[in-house]
Amino acid sequence: MRSASMWGQGSEPVSRTALDRYARLEAEGRYFDGESALPRQVMVSFGERSLVLMGFDGIAIAHWPLASLSAVGGAGDRTLQITPDVQSEERLVIEDLDMIRAIEAVCPELHRRPADRRGIARALVWGGLGVGAVVVMVFIIIPRLAEPLAQMLPPEREAQLGDAVVDQLRLVLGGLEEESAPGFCAEPDGALALEAMTDRLRAVTELPYPLRVSVLDHPMVNAFAVPGGRVVLFRGLIEEATSPEEVAGVLAHEIGHVIHRDPTVGVLRSAGRAGILGLLVGDVFGAAVVVAATEAVMNASYQRDVEARADEEALAILARAELPSTPFSAFFQRLAEQHGDLGVMQYLSSHPALKDRAERAEAGDSLAGLTFTPVLNDGQWLALRQICGETSDDP
Repeated sequence: MRSASMWGQGSEPVSRTALDRYARLEAEGRYFDGESALPRQVMVSFGERSLVLMGFDGIAIAHWPLASLSAVGGAGDRTLQITPDVQSEERLVIEDLDMIRAIEAVCPELHRRPADRRGIARALVWGGLGVGAVVVMVFIIIPRLAEPLAQMLPPEREAQLGDAVVDQLRLVLGGLEEESAPGFCAEPDGALALEAMTDRLRAVTELPYPLRVSVLDHPMVNAFAVPGGRVVLFRGLIEEATSPEEVAGVLAHEIGHVIHRDPTVGVLRSAGRAGILGLLVGDVFGAAVVVAATEAVMNASYQRDVEARADEEALAILARAELPSTPFSAFFQRLAEQHGDLGVMQYLSSHPALKDRAERAEAGDSLAGLTFTPVLNDGQWLALRQICGETSDDP
């Protein structure tokens, strides 16, 4: 597989067009056909007037006209998600920065919304058509009011979407091979220890829906929340932690995201037209919705204020549960020292920086130096660290 590269730059004239400049640029991408949630790895390059998607077997999958390409999401991101036109459910996800910048240079209209969007919405509303209200939501309201809209979705629908996202993420982690997808850790004593930790935090927290916590048998040091009140911890995170209070701090942070329905808000902001409509009408298993939600989780795209709010919620939850936040701070510090501010933990690598968050966690510790009841005893902590002795396809 080849990463993005350019050849023969030295002899080319300075006055060549942007398209000429990137004629030999190639990069890998993930192609979603709009019908299946399973992506296909492709090579992306420029044709004469099109973006060419080529399978690794050398057969062209699609030629997307450059003039009609449309981006899903904002400019300046480290991941670019595009469609062949604004009506299509097909998606191409590119993470190579050289290719992203090249597409943006060749297609200056890529991030521009259709000029007639508001006019169409107004005409439909004035016409009294029921579908007009949906169009207004999709084109005007949703980008600005994603958080209030997240509160309108039925919890059971969010839970279904969250389960679909977790299934899709397992496939991605398994190299898109179902038999290689990591399972959920299911050793009985470890599961009981995890439930005891969860109960300690859940008992002092008001949540919009039932909280479900599971451990995925994967070495990545990570954790994430998905729509519907589901939190997944990775085996690597538990192995990296030196005390159960460190894990409890991470879990409290993810519960902070659950409280404000941050995962669902992220999906509404990044799903695109088809994905948003699917969520609103109940098609939670539509490819566009699942792809958008999975991309949001994998890219940890929460904004600085959202991450800071989840941190503050975590500190409050730990205080109410009579647990210290200093271990949470120590975990941040250790990750910062070992991996830097752009370490392996995706949600920790987003804003604000690890060291800043560690200092805030330590400053907010109301139990520093005081005696507290450990969240797990020694036997439970050992059981939690061995929770992946047995695995299952079901959480």
